[in-house]
Amino acid sequence: MGRVEKRRSRTLSGIFLRYVLVMLGLMFVLGICTVLIFNILVNSGAIYPANYAERKINEAYDVIQKADEVTEDIIPPLCRYVIFNADGEVFGGNMTEDSVKIAWNVANHGTASGDYFYKVIPRSDEYVVLQYSLTPQYQSAFLREHFIPPQNLMTIIVVLSGIAMILLPSVSFGKKMKRKMKPVMNAVERIKNQDLEYEVSYSGVKEIDDCLSSIDEMRNALKDSLERQWKAEHEKNRQMSALAHDIKTPLTVIRGNAELLSEMEMTDEQKKYMDYIASSALQIQTYVQTLIEVTKSVDGYQYRFEKIRTEALLGDIKKQTLGLSEVFYLKINWKEHDISETVCIVYDQVVRAVMNIIKNAAEHTPKGGTIDIDIDEKRGKLIFTVEDTGRGFTKEALMHGTEQFFMDDTSRSGGVHYGIGLFSAKTIAAKHGGKISLTNSEKTGGAKVEICFGTNGKPMGTEFLA
Repeated sequence: MGRVEKRRSRTLSGIFLRYVLVMLGLMFVLGICTVLIFNILVNSGAIYPANYAERKINEAYDVIQKADEVTEDIIPPLCRYVIFNADGEVFGGNMTEDSVKIAWNVANHGTASGDYFYKVIPRSDEYVVLQYSLTPQYQSAFLREHFIPPQNLMTIIVVLSGIAMILLPSVSFGKKMKRKMKPVMNAVERIKNQDLEYEVSYSGVKEIDDCLSSIDEMRNALKDSLERQWKAEHEKNRQMSALAHDIKTPLTVIRGNAELLSEMEMTDEQKKYMDYIASSALQIQTYVQTLIEVTKSVDGYQYRFEKIRTEALLGDIKKQTLGLSEVFYLKINWKEHDISETVCIVYDQVVRAVMNIIKNAAEHTPKGGTIDIDIDEKRGKLIFTVEDTGRGFTKEALMHGTEQFFMDDTSRSGGVHYGIGLFSAKTIAAKHGGKISLTNSEKTGGAKVEICFGTNGKPMGTEFLA
C-alpha cells in the first residue's frame, strides 16, 4: 500500500510553548479585567477605595476639633473612635478594650501596632482618637459585617480563575496529544493483529511522526520477514505432504503383502505376528493421513469428536500393546475397571496419546520386565495408568518430561528420542479436557504415567494440535 503524504510537522516544544503563551495571555487579560471590574465597583460606589476612611477623616478633622461636643454622627464612616481627657480617662467611644489601650499609646507616643491605623485629633481639654483601616470596604454595612472583605474576594476570584486558565489549556493540550497519538496506537494495533497492509497516517507533530516513520520501517521489515517465513513454511508443508503421500505407497505394499501372507497356511504364532504387521501398517497409514491433513490445513489438525464404543478403543490399544511386548520381550498386566459402553472422543488421537506413553515405557523397561496398565473411568474422565519396571524418571524429567523436545536418557536407557511423545500426549489430553502427570511408582520402582481424557466430547482451548 502507498504511504500517506507527510504533512508539515511542528515540534512538541513549539506546541507546548504556544499553550504556555496562551495561558500567560489569559492571565494578563484576567489581571486587566480584575482591575477594570474593581474600578467600576469603586466608581459606582458599591465599594469604597482603600483610602476612603483616611480621606473622610481629613475632611472631618476641623469639624471634630472645633465641635462643642463629639458625637457619633460627626465621626467619619468606616471609623471607630474613643475620647480621652488629659489624664487618659475615657469619656466615650465605640472602640474595643484592646484598641482603647493602643489608641491611648498613640495619643501619648504616636506609635501603634496591629492591623489598624489611628488618627489623633487634639481638642482643648481632650483627645479624640479615630481607628481605621486602609483596605477597600463595601458600601453596605450588612456586607461589611457578614461577608469577606472585597480584596479577599477579588484575590479568591483571581486565584480560581488562574487555576481554571491553567487547567483548561492543559486539558485541551492533553486531548490534542491524545488525538495526535492515535496514528501510533492504530499502527501498533494493526501490527499486533498482523495487518501489515495499512497506510501510515501522520500526526503533524515532528516527534510523533518520527516515531511513526520508525514503526513503518519496522512494519515493512516485519512484513518481508513474515513473507519469507510463510513461503518457507509453505514449502516445508508442501515437501512434508509430498513425502507423507509417498510413504503411503510402500505402506500399501506392506499391507497388501501381509494380507496375502495371512491367506497362506501359517502357524498360530506366525499368524499372530502377521496380524501385528497388518494392524501396525494400518495405524501408520492413519498417522500419515493425519500428517497430510495437518500440512494442508492452515489451522492444523481439526478435532472431530465422535461417540466410540469403549470396547473397540481399548481393544485396539491392547492389541498394539501386545505387539510391542513381543518386540521388547515384556510382560503386560492389563486391568480394566468400571468402564462405560461408549465415550465421545477423537479416536485416533486418544490411541496415539496412550500408545506414546506405552511405547515410552516399553523402550525404557529391560527385557523380561513388566508393564502394568490400569484403565478406569471416574467423574466423566477415562484414566490410563501406565507403570513399568525400569529405572524411573530423574528429577529433571519429572519437572520437564512433558515439555516439547525435552530429552533425558541419563537414567532411562533406550534408543534415540526427540522429546515429542509425552508432549504430544499432554497436548491431546488437554484438548480432551484432561491432563497428564509423571511420577515414580512405589509399586514397581519404575516410572508411572497417568493420563486422563474427558469423555463428554467438549474440546478445550483452540481446535488444533500444536
